[in-house]
Amino acid sequence: MDVFEAIRERRSCRAFKNEAVEPEKIEQILEAARWAPSPANNQPWEFIVITRPAVLEQVAVFSEKARQNGSIELRGFSFVRPVPGGPDDTPEQQKLSKDYSLSFLKHVPVMIAVAGDPAPAIRQELIERVHDGYKYACAAAIQNMLLAAQALGLGSLWFTLYDREMLARLLNIAPEKHLVAVVCIGYPVMIPASPGRLPVKNKVRRIE
Repeated sequence: MDVFEAIRERRSCRAFKNEAVEPEKIEQILEAARWAPSPANNQPWEFIVITRPAVLEQVAVFSEKARQNGSIELRGFSFVRPVPGGPDDTPEQQKLSKDYSLSFLKHVPVMIAVAGDPAPAIRQELIERVHDGYKYACAAAIQNMLLAAQALGLGSLWFTLYDREMLARLLNIAPEKHLVAVVCIGYPVMIPASPGRLPVKNKVRRIE
């Protein structure tokens, strides 16, 4: 599978088979992640591979608690816990907060948490110039992981619906690091339909 096919065919998977993922495939995914670009090549990421059933179950439990009480770590996702009378207290958001299900988390065989270091020791003198670069680097590593999983016949999901502090403590992530996302990986039950994309011309401005 070439990279363009992997990009086009990748989907966010929320239905995984009860089937283990081969360790060598996880290693290939991690290898793809470490080759992501980062500011000044500071490689500010840490990958925590979770396959222990008890810990996977705790992630699911913590995420469901976060969904219920609204203490969620989300960026760019249209889910909020509506505050009564607040600007997000609309029928649509009330329905989404009630109906959005995280039950699929109980069947994820592998999770890889991605933590970023805002100030890695390597090339410390450049930190003031890269600012939030660690977040962008971790995002690039996550995208590499998603594409590698696709190329290996696996389903994946970039997951951020959790209480960051609670999950960081569970995974023993150092306080100075930031839990950016959790990548869920496994064999998909089905391939979701494409959600589609806007035409390129709708999102491009050219300076010629």
